[in-house]
Amino acid sequence: MINLSPAQSAIVNAPIGQPLQVLASAGSGKTRVLTERIRHILKNTRKDGIIALTFTNKAAEEMQARLADIEEIEQRCWIGTIHTVAQRILSQYGHTIGLPTELHIYERDQDRKTVFLHSLRDSVIDIDALLNVPNERDTKEREKIIHNYLDQFSVVKRELLAETDALEKYNDANFWGIYQAYQDALLQGGGIDFDDILVYAHRILLQQPWCGQIYRAKYKHLCVDEAQDLNRAQYEFIKALCAEELKSVMMVGAPDQMIYGFNGSSTRFLCDEFVVDFKPKKHELKENYRSSQAVIHLANKLKPGSQIPAEKDSALSGRMEIKNFQDEDAEAEWISSQIRTLLIEKNSSEIKGEITLKNMVVIARNRFVFRALEDKLKEHQIPFTLNKGERQVEPSSLFGKILDLAIRLKLNPKDWVDGKKLCAALKISPPPRWGGPGLLNLFANSVRNADVPFPEIQANLLDAIQQLDLEQPNIPKLVSDFKKLVEALVATQDFDKTRELERSLQELGDFKKCWTTFRQKGLGESLSAFRNAMALGQLAEEFNPSGLTLSTVHTMKGLEKDIVFLIGMCEGVFPDYRARSPKELEEELNSAFVALTRSRRWIYITYPQNRLMPWGENKSQIPSRFLDKMN
Repeated sequence: MINLSPAQSAIVNAPIGQPLQVLASAGSGKTRVLTERIRHILKNTRKDGIIALTFTNKAAEEMQARLADIEEIEQRCWIGTIHTVAQRILSQYGHTIGLPTELHIYERDQDRKTVFLHSLRDSVIDIDALLNVPNERDTKEREKIIHNYLDQFSVVKRELLAETDALEKYNDANFWGIYQAYQDALLQGGGIDFDDILVYAHRILLQQPWCGQIYRAKYKHLCVDEAQDLNRAQYEFIKALCAEELKSVMMVGAPDQMIYGFNGSSTRFLCDEFVVDFKPKKHELKENYRSSQAVIHLANKLKPGSQIPAEKDSALSGRMEIKNFQDEDAEAEWISSQIRTLLIEKNSSEIKGEITLKNMVVIARNRFVFRALEDKLKEHQIPFTLNKGERQVEPSSLFGKILDLAIRLKLNPKDWVDGKKLCAALKISPPPRWGGPGLLNLFANSVRNADVPFPEIQANLLDAIQQLDLEQPNIPKLVSDFKKLVEALVATQDFDKTRELERSLQELGDFKKCWTTFRQKGLGESLSAFRNAMALGQLAEEFNPSGLTLSTVHTMKGLEKDIVFLIGMCEGVFPDYRARSPKELEEELNSAFVALTRSRRWIYITYPQNRLMPWGENKSQIPSRFLDKMN
């Protein structure tokens, strides 16, 4: 039986059926409260189902693991990210609002850019005039303008802006026509982008109310984790899913940890709109059960009154140090040396078990801050891994690219975006039109005479993917067959070609791991379900580094370590130089608070007095304003 504090117990055992708002600070046990509330509802209702919405796939998996001992958990509890739930609604009922079946998700930014440029070429819009770049050689400026348009399209979707709202926001009479041309180009290729998942799922629930009723007939309760990071589209999707019927909604969030403002996130959905729309019973959790007194002391300096030590007399003292160095090399040298010292120290009464690299993490505002440290860690032979989040890494070998792109084209022959990328990789001409059966067989015949590595293997792979059964593809056989074929070639090739084959085998192995994970998680059987799971980040390999973890603040969210190094604490780095408005600076403060409270026991905070800028100039640094607060 899990011991709960009186505040936690009041939430877990609150009357079933009423809406609840839980405002929780770092380390206060909000995940425990959420899972135990789900357990309480399942135990005290006969057949009621629950939807539990999480912010990441990893959080969903952790919640499933905590509830694995409950009988019929998979039948009664649907745990997943908001996008995962929305994608299922879209795949089942997208046709009711006129969407094509088997929609392809363009999750890569480069693919969105390709679709955007294609939409401009197919319209009457003058690309050069639109991009305001007279010379196409000025690539950097063109890229910036294209990126801005794609960012604006995302804002339209995340904020669910109507035409008049968008025109007013961007003060451009042509904007909506350009946006619609992009949307039409996506659908003509049988695809949507990641932001469309929520837009279209929300539209289904509003325009086809009976679809939502099907879900509400089974799921009588809704729990939302990390609700401080909801954006407009996510909150409105939740409201549409509940309609006027589902009132048993619990939102759990930490307003002090809202750090995804760049995605349109805002605490107002948890703290204001949810209160108006659902009139929930409010609960607060402020006791920190995770961190030492040293960490809590610094956290309260950043956010006064945000943390209460769980048991003042028995809480561990912890360690904290704030240090400055001449430059980034000196900072990196000290961190490397301190890590070695801690490893030699080996044991401490404040650290459970032996001190190892697995107990530690180095956190920075962004990944560029790690450059000097990575060099020093290599020099001192300290193994490390950069925590990259849930996005799949694009393949680098020709074999891996074919495996990825050909499956996308098998599922959606109209997918000219990935089709053209496949043709370019194969060094063959694209077909005059996209769609229809047997496209991959045609490519296979062409590639046998193409100037690419191992054309026969590549052609055989295309043929094999064309023959896959869409509903029950025999992926293990495909992997096994091609593993043997590629391995047989390794011994007969020179060094350079062997390296290409080794990369091919590695990426074939990664592909097999993804399929195994897909089946083990029970996410489906079809090739389409497999591709959707990859696009939604559900098949990312569990981050379990053997060495030291390097992590940005955003990829560290929801995780914690005994020992944290927070580096690069200079103005312009943390807070980021782009943060200027009070709202942006408040979010940077939240990010610093999140970074700090990832520590269970010891915290070391450092900054260089000089930094080498990308253009080669050494520039003196001002300590972060957050250090002033902590001092």
